[in-house]
Amino acid sequence: MTDKASLGIAIPVWNLPDDLAHLLEQVSQMGIFSEILVSDDGSDMPCDPARLGFTEERLGARLVYLRSPKQRGAGHARNLALASATTHNLLFFDADDHLAPEFPAIWQQHLDADCPDFTIFRHSDTRVLESEGREGTFSPDEARWKLALGARPSTILTLAEAAELCSISAYPWNKIYRTDFLRRAGINCSETPVHNDVRLHWLSFLKAQRIQADTRIGAVHLIQDREHHLTIRRGAERLCLGPILEDLVGEFQSALDRRIFMRQFIQFAHDLCFWNLAHIDPPVVPDFKRLMINFYMRLRFEDFRIFAECRPDQAEEIVDFLLREGG
Repeated sequence: MTDKASLGIAIPVWNLPDDLAHLLEQVSQMGIFSEILVSDDGSDMPCDPARLGFTEERLGARLVYLRSPKQRGAGHARNLALASATTHNLLFFDADDHLAPEFPAIWQQHLDADCPDFTIFRHSDTRVLESEGREGTFSPDEARWKLALGARPSTILTLAEAAELCSISAYPWNKIYRTDFLRRAGINCSETPVHNDVRLHWLSFLKAQRIQADTRIGAVHLIQDREHHLTIRRGAERLCLGPILEDLVGEFQSALDRRIFMRQFIQFAHDLCFWNLAHIDPPVVPDFKRLMINFYMRLRFEDFRIFAECRPDQAEEIVDFLLREGG
């Protein structure tokens, strides 16, 4: 397909047939998708849409079912779908999340803006709904949205505005991408057990020329106690964060015209590293600390100085960590 108005949805799935069926029913009812790519990450029983009663006729779209012979992670599943996508635009969306009622309006705004490299939109998190009784996500991310957009419902971001918004949670499913942008820029997911969406998020901001932000809620992120969720992965698989951060540091340091993003990236990496350090199993802690040391030592002095001016408390925490653990 070459139609600029064509939208595909890439759905990684692992052992979630009921959730997939709910999402496919939503997709069918919205009627805005031209292509549906279900990428099965080696489920014990195939999560084939046909087995769930979904056909191209029912969905009103081209249906592609991809299946890995063994589980390789959501990043690999998304990359498989990206390689097979034929639509002008693409949404990555997890099988156990829900599309929000305003998503079609967000899609129309993406079209009205002549298909920017990507459109990023707000989402609602069930943890916030349960704890605070409101739609939306956690307060720090909501504050970044307000700082970047003010009272505007949507806009094409300036570089400075993009630098404010890039530090929100690095999810893969809160963006409508122009497919060719991802391919030409060489952007995909890390094929790692966890944190496989960090590369996708940050390289998107780093390499995009036109980013649209839309304050409407396009997705509902459902958090439940399931064995595939990141929060229960506490072992050596967390060490995959090291190569991901090393790769991104190199990308940022090569893009001199985008140094404005570096301060936010250091903040993001700092928060992510210390969050991991507080949650991993004790035997993994020494290796994870070495991972953190290697990352911090890769940072340029000037970049860290700018970060320290803006975030002195976090910078002091990093320096104390290096003095204590660096030997």
